[in-house]
Amino acid sequence: MKGLGLFIFSAILVSAHALTVEVPARQIKVARGRNATLRCNFKTSAAVDGSDLLVWRKISSRVDIVSRYFDGLEQYGQGYEQRLHFSGDVNSGDISITITAVTMEDNGTYACSVRLRNDYPAQTELLDLFVLVAPSKPECNIVGTPQYGQNINLTCVSREGSPTPKYSWQSFNVQNEPRVLPYAQGQQITLKNISADTSGFYICTATNEVGTEFCNMTVSVVPPSMNIALYAGIIGGVVAAIVVIGIISYCCCCRDSKETDYEMTCGDRKAKEHPKLHLEKQRRAKRRIAVDTSEWEQAADHEEGLSHLHVELQCSTPGTQEVG
Repeated sequence: MKGLGLFIFSAILVSAHALTVEVPARQIKVARGRNATLRCNFKTSAAVDGSDLLVWRKISSRVDIVSRYFDGLEQYGQGYEQRLHFSGDVNSGDISITITAVTMEDNGTYACSVRLRNDYPAQTELLDLFVLVAPSKPECNIVGTPQYGQNINLTCVSREGSPTPKYSWQSFNVQNEPRVLPYAQGQQITLKNISADTSGFYICTATNEVGTEFCNMTVSVVPPSMNIALYAGIIGGVVAAIVVIGIISYCCCCRDSKETDYEMTCGDRKAKEHPKLHLEKQRRAKRRIAVDTSEWEQAADHEEGLSHLHVELQCSTPGTQEVG
């Protein structure tokens, strides 16, 4: 009975001095650049000693962002000296802290711990800090070749956004009329076996609880494009082959023609050359006849002149004799 009574007395004493730690809100959301207050309270009926300790720790990085002894000594983790302070009355049990100008790196789970020498064991509570960031303007891209019969992917990505943005799609044809997409959610949609009807405008919207941003793109589906270099090479090769074949054929024909000429007889050659020679001989004969005729006429005139001179001399000779 004596042992039982001692146990009951100890239990009553422990319950009377039981340390409790509470957080009013398990989740705290604040926009980037604003101040975030992480609220935490503790209760105890035990006397608080100057060596008693309270600690705030960031779970993901395992860093004690701030430690405080009840005698007033404070120790800050690296990078928190100028941007964290106790915003409550620690002596009355309010051990809330405020982080100024929060960034995305402040996202995470935090532990609020209190350890009292006269009220053991230590107690801890957790809370989550969500730093909110509106989606950045998403980047829209076409992955694949927009040609008839092909499959292409349309992608949409915001580099920033907390919580992670959700993506939705809209589409309009070339007449700017809305149309239904088979899949209209997600960072990527796939368009299969595309055709001219696929052409148009596509809008991607990135949304979270802070804000909304969008991007758009134009899809123009065209017939398969010709590979200019490939086709130019093919055409060039064909032309070169034709030229080579033509040269070879020409050389062969010339050689056959020469062999045929060598096989011709002399009589055949004379027969082929005779008309030309005959005409040339006729021309030469005519020139000779003309020359001979001219010479003959000149000779005839000369002889006629001599005849007249001879007659005159004969007529003058008798008269001379009479004078003598």
